[in-house]
Amino acid sequence: MSSRYQQGLGQDASSLSGPVRQRSKQACLPCRRRKRKCDGNLPCNICKGYGYDCEFDNGAQSANLKRPVPSDGSPQPGGKVTRLTYPQEHPKQPTESPFFPGILEPSKARYVGRYSSIAFPLYVGLEVQATKIPRLHSFAYHTGIRKEPPCAVTCEAAQKIPWNTARSLIEVYTATVHPVFGFLDMDQLYVRCEKHWHGQPQDLVFEAMMSGVIAMASLFSGTLDQDTEMWFILHAKEILEDCVISRFPSLEQIAAWTLRTIYMRCTARPHVTWLSSCTVMHLVEAAGLHHASEFVMQTTGNAAPSPEMFNIVNRVARVATSLHILIAFEYGRSIITLNGQILENLHPTTGAKDLTFQLCSLVAAVPTNLSGDALPMMQELFSSLDMITSVTVDHDFLLLLRADLALGIYRRLRVMDSKFQQGHNDRVIAAGTAALPAARRLASQNRPWWNVIGTVFQFACALLVMDTPTSCERLVETMDTLEMIVDHLNTHLAKEALSTARQLVRASLDKKRRGVESLEHIVRDASPDSTVSDTNDHLPQDTAAMSPSLTSQLPLDLDSLWAMEFQLPL
Repeated sequence: MSSRYQQGLGQDASSLSGPVRQRSKQACLPCRRRKRKCDGNLPCNICKGYGYDCEFDNGAQSANLKRPVPSDGSPQPGGKVTRLTYPQEHPKQPTESPFFPGILEPSKARYVGRYSSIAFPLYVGLEVQATKIPRLHSFAYHTGIRKEPPCAVTCEAAQKIPWNTARSLIEVYTATVHPVFGFLDMDQLYVRCEKHWHGQPQDLVFEAMMSGVIAMASLFSGTLDQDTEMWFILHAKEILEDCVISRFPSLEQIAAWTLRTIYMRCTARPHVTWLSSCTVMHLVEAAGLHHASEFVMQTTGNAAPSPEMFNIVNRVARVATSLHILIAFEYGRSIITLNGQILENLHPTTGAKDLTFQLCSLVAAVPTNLSGDALPMMQELFSSLDMITSVTVDHDFLLLLRADLALGIYRRLRVMDSKFQQGHNDRVIAAGTAALPAARRLASQNRPWWNVIGTVFQFACALLVMDTPTSCERLVETMDTLEMIVDHLNTHLAKEALSTARQLVRASLDKKRRGVESLEHIVRDASPDSTVSDTNDHLPQDTAAMSPSLTSQLPLDLDSLWAMEFQLPL
């Protein structure tokens, strides 16, 4: 995928960027002083990119403001730096950024902020108009007294399993995982895998990504034994953590780490899973996928990628971010937010229902920055609950995921001692109830998504805490579902969850019994003369002083009494 990325970046931009840029009749004063090509806008792209104060002669300014904004990127100052422009499905005017633009080195897919010490020598070279501008490099980053270790891994996956087995596992992944986490070009993956197994080895990063696909497919199909499946996971880990390979972040590296994180969420502990998702987010930043394109400059003059490649880039960033938010939100850890635009502008594909779009729509409703006053936080949580439960999903895993997010908001509101309205409780119960048959189906199909049992267990806990007639009714089906899934899985973690849920139900029952016993004790110990033996004992003896209308209705009907109009003497 990285090779296509580079090819896409090298395509002709004229077919992607609209009309050809017109040559400006008048350059701004900074561009004229520095002998740069100016686009004639105010501010122009050169001044906006380098932080110059853009200004025109009085006569030239009004003329230039009438020119249309060019649709291509910034010109190359000194033939070295240009602005990266991705094609937009819905073109819009670039917004002003409060930050300086970053720099992307496409050959290494490495992004740094403009204020970075690594970028500063390059800008100094531009400022002093050096003949040879310094490259984007970590000059003097350390003393250099030790050599870097060589790469310690080799391509071995093709020798581990035959091509027929690998091909069947790719088909399993395409049918089970890819519909929900659709961030890979499966057609290209299949072609490259076939070459990899037939004497045309691909690079190590591709092997790490491919190993993640095989491991996930084995997890969902049971094709490989656990030792072989674990070999692919550890092989991918060894590749991804090698210092020679990790120094060059790429789309394939982000994809491989995302696959590793999904596998860990299904099989590993919360802390290490969260750490893996954080690594994915840092790689998204390192590859420069977290910034809007109008605020990124390149160190070479490559054009924008093709629309197909842009879609892959977009989906890799959004799936990686969504996965991290899901893991951190559920675990109660910090959420790394690189840019608010990460979860925007992912448009559904045409044709079949785009489940990846539904996944990102669910996560987009999750509040990622809960800080400040309690009242605005609660209002944001209630609003998020309404949005999440109103998202329509068409996959059993997404039904469970929607319930997970609703339960996560419910837990946060309970910690804040929020007063729930009946409608909000009903939304949580409805989301959890819809997830129960989905969990039963996934368990019977041997689809071990991480929330097959977790959602049902958390829903049972929430129903016990709600303690309403509706929640008690739903608890019966929830516990039956949990028992069915545990019987099917027959694992230690599943049995442990069922045992804990039963303990909580018994504790709730004991609490209710103690309350009933206290009430029975009060009634049993009450003296006979203090009990109400007759409904008329408390009425006045002199009924003649009462209104005739009241006398005719004895014994009193309380409902009629409240509806009565009394005429009081003046």
